[in-house]
Amino acid sequence: MMKTNKTALITGATSGIGRATAYKLAQSGIEIVATGRREDQLKSLAQEINCEYYCVDLTSEFEREQMIKKLGKKIDIVINNAGLALGKDEVSASEWSDIQKMIDLNITAAIKICHAFTPLLIEKGEGDIINVCSVAGHWTYSGGAVYCATKHALRAFTQTLREETCGKNLRIMQVSPGMVETEFSLIRFKGDHSQAKQVYAGMTPLTADDIARQISFMLEQHRHVCIDEILSMPTDQGSPTKVSRKAPID
Repeated sequence: MMKTNKTALITGATSGIGRATAYKLAQSGIEIVATGRREDQLKSLAQEINCEYYCVDLTSEFEREQMIKKLGKKIDIVINNAGLALGKDEVSASEWSDIQKMIDLNITAAIKICHAFTPLLIEKGEGDIINVCSVAGHWTYSGGAVYCATKHALRAFTQTLREETCGKNLRIMQVSPGMVETEFSLIRFKGDHSQAKQVYAGMTPLTADDIARQISFMLEQHRHVCIDEILSMPTDQGSPTKVSRKAPID
């Protein structure tokens, strides 16, 4: 493994896509700064790939700003991965606290991270930002109004930031996955393993490593190549609401 002299900040690195991306980029010789809310998971990651980590709640302005101040110009690559969905209720039956949490993390925190690091990367003269969006930023589905709205917002923000920074040697990119089997559904259904398992029943979903390889591929391109977006779904998924299953859901 060769060192690249690059340092990547990866948010939401305690599990799933964030953790898989940390492993993948570390294998490429990129120094990793991992963030998340579960310190035990961050410690185990740090032991395995020898990375720096910050246990931080990105929805807390104080904690977020403290982390940004400590990192400063150290960061060359930002992987804005932290995000979540809560519930599948229609808007009229949704808990406002769930709505607020999705907005706070998926939109506010993600944009705040970009807002903080974009001028620092411009000053350095080079940098990469990859926002982890979703197919929910392209389509909508019943029971996902707020989640879809947050991912539509993040996708629009990413595209605009790409346009605004054109000519400044920044690559602003996004990955928009479909069904990926991680803790996503377990969190969405608030720890209900049975409901989470049914989401992927009878079909073959994407894995966190599939998305990590896409992110790595984007970063490996020559500097003059910016892959604006990779939108991917499992072969068994035709849209957010169309899934081919080999067996019925119990």
